[in-house]
Amino acid sequence: VRMERMDIVACTDSWFVMPTAVMIYSVCVNNPDVDIVFHVIVDADVTPKNKRDLEKEVFPFEGKTISFYDSTLLMQSFEFPPVMISKGITRTTYYRLFIAELLPPDIEKVLYLDVDIIVRHSLRPLWKTDISNYAVAAAPDIFSDITEFYERLKISRRYCYVNAGVLLINLEYWRECSMATLFLTWISENENVIHYGDQDVLNAVLKEKILLIPQKYNLMHGFLWKQSYYLEKFKNDIAEAKQDPTIVHFSGEKPWDVYNLDPRHPFVSTFIKYQRQTKWKGMRIDKRPLRLKIVNFLSDTLRLLGLKPARNTFFEYIDIAPID
Repeated sequence: VRMERMDIVACTDSWFVMPTAVMIYSVCVNNPDVDIVFHVIVDADVTPKNKRDLEKEVFPFEGKTISFYDSTLLMQSFEFPPVMISKGITRTTYYRLFIAELLPPDIEKVLYLDVDIIVRHSLRPLWKTDISNYAVAAAPDIFSDITEFYERLKISRRYCYVNAGVLLINLEYWRECSMATLFLTWISENENVIHYGDQDVLNAVLKEKILLIPQKYNLMHGFLWKQSYYLEKFKNDIAEAKQDPTIVHFSGEKPWDVYNLDPRHPFVSTFIKYQRQTKWKGMRIDKRPLRLKIVNFLSDTLRLLGLKPARNTFFEYIDIAPID
């Protein structure tokens, strides 16, 4: 029996077309009994060919379609403060704050997914989460126990700082409360305290209207380190998520990066498995500027010669073997 339609939103630019396709493929293959519309917000640098390539990943799956939304409409409708395109965070990441403005008004709920994500199981249970009394549902961030985050954003510790990579959004609430305007107002008044882009904005503005979801729906890289961020309040939930996550979020270095310092991430093999089923099989991306390539080469050469210490092993990953 097919359930109600699921609406999934992603935001991408030309650099992230490939991982977007892999994420979409992983959703489709693990949700065969669900009709899904992928709403993809794209930058101007995403070409017609890029769009056709993404469409080709969706069309073989029954009940799956894809629609594209031009981000330039947002640029024309809203004045983006300078902080939104600085501090090493691309403008693309902020588009999720304006989903309610871009999508058709009859869509009342969406699941937003970052494109550095792999879905391993059905999203039905997450989609069915009741958020009628909330603005958004999200999972705790790896930094959710760090006091500085709450002090910097002036958030009470009775709330939980969440990660914005997976969001079940109540669009009806966002429209009724004109959230896009509230987000922009908060940004313009608090530019100096924003360190983590739209994630800080969502936590500061929506704090009392956020419903926490299980960590298995957003397993970030930091929870997989041997010296993991230890969240006592969520330790059982995190332990369960590590064993069999529904959504793996490559929130650190990306498995497709040419110069990847995270090759031991337990779920890189999962990404590669799904990537092999797309036209981008084996593709790696190198966004490093020439200067950084030279620095990396020299550092690695000095390490090989024993003239520079080995990399910090603090961030070693736990030893698990995903059944994928």
